Amino acid sequence: MQMLQKLKRTLVMMQSGVLSKELRKQLVGIRRIYNMKKGTIIYLGGFELPDKNAAAHRVLSNGKALRQLGYRVVFVDIDKSLDYNTNTLKTKQEVQGFDCWSLPYPRSIKEWIQYLSHIGSIKKIVNNYVNVKALIAYNFPSISLYRLKKFSSKNNIKIIADCTEWYSTKGMNIKYKIIKGFDSFLRMRVVHKKLDGLIVISKYLENHYKDCKNVYRIPPLVDLTETKWNNSLNIVGSEKVKFIYSGSPGKNKDKINLIIEALYKLEEYLDYQFNIVGITKEQYIDYYPEHLRIVNDLEDRVKFLGRISHNESLEFLKLSDYSIFFRDTTRLTKAGFPTKFVESLSCKVPVITNNSSDIGDFLRDGENGFLLKEDISEVFKVISNLTTSQIKSMKCNTNDNTFNYINYTDEFRNLFENL
Repeated sequence: MQMLQKLKRTLVMMQSGVLSKELRKQLVGIRRIYNMKKGTIIYLGGFELPDKNAAAHRVLSNGKALRQLGYRVVFVDIDKSLDYNTNTLKTKQEVQGFDCWSLPYPRSIKEWIQYLSHIGSIKKIVNNYVNVKALIAYNFPSISLYRLKKFSSKNNIKIIADCTEWYSTKGMNIKYKIIKGFDSFLRMRVVHKKLDGLIVISKYLENHYKDCKNVYRIPPLVDLTETKWNNSLNIVGSEKVKFIYSGSPGKNKDKINLIIEALYKLEEYLDYQFNIVGITKEQYIDYYPEHLRIVNDLEDRVKFLGRISHNESLEFLKLSDYSIFFRDTTRLTKAGFPTKFVESLSCKVPVITNNSSDIGDFLRDGENGFLLKEDISEVFKVISNLTTSQIKSMKCNTNDNTFNYINYTDEFRNLFENL
């Protein structure tokens, strides 16, 4: 009788969809117990979970790769909504199955000094966990990172840096240039070389640290099981070619002004729509006041969408024919790797860009995108002669699995086995 009652209850649960929810809860619990066996990894830095900046997407995907290997991963992020006197131990929440604690974002000079040099709150969080195997510090301030190194050594914990940038001081006032320059020099040239391991985002950084131990190159990764990456490639029959740029352009990084100038010259030959996500028209004019007339003339073709949610930006991306951006070749761009490139290919959208960072390893000119040369307008002339079916063929050539975090679990396994 009891068996029949259990069977009946199971059938009811299956019909109502409750069973899958209960099974998921049980699986999460089992996974947490299993992950405790390998130990805990605490991942900390200036990211804003779950999706408020590019750093958040990177560390979440890396965390999933580590969780796949059997580690319990805990995050310590930054929360700009918190008062600076907030008790960090009261900020714990769950993000995609991970414990996440938050540090308040510094605003005053006093708060910045404390943020750049104190690790008291981090120590308290670490002490909440048993069997802590390693700390991973994402682009961490040099003095705090050095103190974390001493704390880790004292407590038999390994410490690893996740390095994705080599910050530039160009355009800063003299005060910030001195502070930022000193911090960058100390972190990149001194402290990183004393750590137990390094996760780097580009060949440039890999080569810079070639004489260090345990250096592994990991590009930005995604979790393709998340529905936000799905793209059915349903192309609406339209003669208008749709381009998109997503990000925060600046005079030291993305040069969308050059793209707008090239499109403006080809206005008569190419029917297009260019959506710009991340800034408003007013912000663009602040950057490039000389473009006021051009932007006004292109008002029907160039749309500034401002800041929108990450999911919304991906929806605009999936409705586009090409993602486009252009970067100068500087230490800043060589050391990094554009997240927007990864997101575009993961959404099956070809990319138009120049060969900065390691992009040449993934972009096949004319197949899954176009590499820009000195004359940007040449690419648009080629695109103007493509048919809808040819554009769709390029989309099919994008390998959306290239940056799936599952493909990089071996790199993480090797890193931790060699510590």
